[in-house]
Amino acid sequence: MRRVLLTLAWLPLAAVPLAAQAVPDGSQASKVQPAYRRTPTFRVDPFRHAMIPHWGFVFSGGATGENNTLNLADARAAIYLADKDSLLAGDVLDILGLIPDGKGLKGSALGEGGFYLGGPFGSHFSLGLSAQARGYGSFQLDDDFVALLRDGNGARQDFTLGNSKGAGLATAEGGAHAVLRFGPMGSEDGVNVNLGFGVRYIRPVAFARAMSTVANGGTIRITGDSIKANIGVEFAHTPEPFDSTFKNGKASMAGDFLVRLTWPTSGFALEAMVANVGNVTVHSVETERKSFTVATTNFQEVKDSLDVFDSTSVKTTGDVLVRLPRIVRFTASSWANRILQIDVSATMPVHGDFETPLAVDVGTTWRFVRTIPLRAGLVLGGDQGIGFTGGLAIEGRNMFLQVMGQSLGGLFRNATGGGARFELGTFF
Repeated sequence: MRRVLLTLAWLPLAAVPLAAQAVPDGSQASKVQPAYRRTPTFRVDPFRHAMIPHWGFVFSGGATGENNTLNLADARAAIYLADKDSLLAGDVLDILGLIPDGKGLKGSALGEGGFYLGGPFGSHFSLGLSAQARGYGSFQLDDDFVALLRDGNGARQDFTLGNSKGAGLATAEGGAHAVLRFGPMGSEDGVNVNLGFGVRYIRPVAFARAMSTVANGGTIRITGDSIKANIGVEFAHTPEPFDSTFKNGKASMAGDFLVRLTWPTSGFALEAMVANVGNVTVHSVETERKSFTVATTNFQEVKDSLDVFDSTSVKTTGDVLVRLPRIVRFTASSWANRILQIDVSATMPVHGDFETPLAVDVGTTWRFVRTIPLRAGLVLGGDQGIGFTGGLAIEGRNMFLQVMGQSLGGLFRNATGGGARFELGTFF
């Protein structure tokens, strides 16, 4: 963790030579509203609009999705064949053959949209209220299981389901966030401290999860004349219609916290954020458990066991506690330049139903015209490798507009993921 913090602190310094030089007086950089110094991101950010410079109303929405194997061209071909009812088992095996050896198949998605109302009370306090819908999703097919489907049993006989799993959660949320501002401390060139905290009232709308129930994914052994398997899986989901889940679900709370230090005359900022601290209780989840156990040299018994697997199961209904994907993010920003600002952020790995790996975002903001910033950046890490982001904004006296897009794992047809974000705000 210490190494991550030091890296974040020094990368912007290396990219833009500060040399203890203050932002020049009268430059475009010095005229930018401090609230706009906090660059927008595709990732979950409960404080996204808590620092807007005036009282206003904001509509905000965005979505992103990625996987580690299929690019846009592959996905479009599979969808086309499926629409024509021409997607054959051989095509599916060809797709599985694209999965890199040793990595398995992984994917994740995030979508959110809603409204925000808020603004400052004087120069030291801001308050914002929000209402939005949000959805999380992720899946993973363990490489040990993928190897069975992709490579067969020619080179090996033992396989498992491993850590194969998938989950999805949709919520409706209402929140209140506040930011306290202190400083500058010590002198006019001293540090400004922003402390943010908030709480969100969350209602689950829909939930689904699938996973192995046997330790280490069970066992699958296939030889030339016999099959031995011991597999257990669990499927859980909220029943339709989903409005009953929303109305009858248990309300949950989540907390968000922010610390941001800025040195405006030196053009530098450090930030730490912890968000989604809490759990969601989903009411009346239907859980179905199935098992497949066979040890035979008679392949007819395998077929009979699969028929039993499909037709019988143990079903229960009850509440399920889902841990929200905890967000821990560190950010460093530098703008000791008349035009350029650089942001580097690291989002720590998330474990649980919605696992995501460590991801580092490097972004640049170019203000050739002070009120029309242009943005471009890179996404490093994650499941997709290297990604690209870009966008523009208009920051006026009475409104602001931001449009962003990203291509993950490549560009256009070669991309293994993508995303878009749109924000429109008006000031009173």
